[in-house]
Amino acid sequence: MSDRRYPEFLTRSVMPGVRLYALHTDRFKTVRARVFLCDALRPGDATANSLLAYVLRAGSQSHPSRRDIARACEELYGAGVGVGVSRLGDTQAVVASAEFPADRFLPKDAHELNGVLSLLSGMVLRPALAPDGSTFRAETVAQEKAQLENDLKGMRDEKFAWAAWLAAQRIYAGTPGAIHEQGDLADLPALDGAALMARWQLLVRNARVYAFVTGPLDEQRALDALAHHFVFPRARRPALPRPAALAPRRGPQSARVREKTEQTHLVLAWTGAPLVAKPGFEPMLYADGIFGGFSFSRLFKVVREEHGLAYAVSSAYQRSRGVLLAQAAVDPAKAQKAGKLMQSEFVRLVKHGFTDDEFAACRDSLLESRIAAWDSPTTRMAETVAQDLAGVKQTPEQQLARIEAVTPAQVRAVLKKLKLHTEFRYGP
Repeated sequence: MSDRRYPEFLTRSVMPGVRLYALHTDRFKTVRARVFLCDALRPGDATANSLLAYVLRAGSQSHPSRRDIARACEELYGAGVGVGVSRLGDTQAVVASAEFPADRFLPKDAHELNGVLSLLSGMVLRPALAPDGSTFRAETVAQEKAQLENDLKGMRDEKFAWAAWLAAQRIYAGTPGAIHEQGDLADLPALDGAALMARWQLLVRNARVYAFVTGPLDEQRALDALAHHFVFPRARRPALPRPAALAPRRGPQSARVREKTEQTHLVLAWTGAPLVAKPGFEPMLYADGIFGGFSFSRLFKVVREEHGLAYAVSSAYQRSRGVLLAQAAVDPAKAQKAGKLMQSEFVRLVKHGFTDDEFAACRDSLLESRIAAWDSPTTRMAETVAQDLAGVKQTPEQQLARIEAVTPAQVRAVLKKLKLHTEFRYGP
């Protein structure tokens, strides 16, 4: 068990499927820890994992209530801890997180790393259970189930995101892309303390684990602390699904959900984009940026600024599925015109290309956004996990070099491979 550098983290593999990461940086006064328990995104399991995260953050054996956890955080100089879920392609991760002041900003001999990791590992690996230890506490499960139900219902209030999700269910029907990372309301009634106990045991035994600590710290000491506090059972941890491209259609499908809303939401999806790190990936970043990814993009300038048809309009490259999505929120009376203009602008971009100024602006914005993203320790952690799940190994410097090396001809080539897959409309 030797430590090595990858890409910028000092890493240690404690067993197959469980890897630890530490990174010293003086850019921040805060130490951040993240532990990802990664599981394949599956119907039913996604809801169970989401509810499990709610229950885990509600207490541990040594700190059985939220109040106990809050008091422990206060004693640890205002540390913050939590458990949630996030999505990485076709993988769902239960993520335990902690933030706390670095030792050098605390009183002498205040070594909080072990205290915070002990608190966090207790929530994940030693949760509060019923008196007989065979199941999660019924009252806690009921409370957290009600909270998750409210949160799932509340997603409808964010109309732009809700429209994107309704579209995703139709675009990715029959694939993991149609599963929400927070789960499904229909699965909640069947989940009780026993079901969550079984899910937790399976996750601790089978999940692929990525544990990180970053901040002004000694990397070796941080790895030792992670290894001490996060001890997982030795078991065969199955490989997780790699990114899979969405299959094209013979012709685009049209779908509509009618609802009384102030705005009509339009979502268009094109297939044929390369997957992350595959040939054409970096040129596709440019294609997305020029079409709708930045404020100077075609969609923004033409649909919103020139024609005044959209309150909001943009595109997004879903790199784990090989899909380009465009979405707009428009006046219902202008929805038909806006949808046609979005499609015609894409066709015009494919046929006639883009200017040298557009290409240069996109290159500069891509480089700036990548550099800015690396300023966030949490982004670095999530991207490291995503790279490993995708079978990719690229340092930040390599990513920048590949973006800078893209030519206009390569961007035009990837644009020509995109085919319209879905037209979706949500609203009146």
